Amino acid sequence: MVMRFFNPASVYARRAQRCLDDARMAALEHENAAEHHMALAKMYRHRAARLEAELAPPNPHDQVMQDASVQPPRITALKKPKDHRQAAPTFLAQGSTG
Repeated sequence: MVMRFFNPASVYARRAQRCLDDARMAALEHENAAEHHMALAKMYRHRAARLEAELAPPNPHDQVMQDASVQPPRITALKKPKDHRQAAPTFLAQGSTG
């Protein structure tokens, strides 16, 4: 009975099994992390493409006329008041004209 727990072959087999289980768990965790990072990379590629399209100058050779009401409203930065005693400007809801 005691030999079963202290036999070098069984000790090695248990250690090898633990290492195999650890390796499988690490592989699963890294596959999950890789899937997460791939989704983030895809999201950032789409974001970069949208920002590049927004910042690109309009092409004068385009035949399609775009209606101003169809374009999404642009967000402009509000400037700080020059005098600190002046009240801060009120913020408008996005897309509203003021």
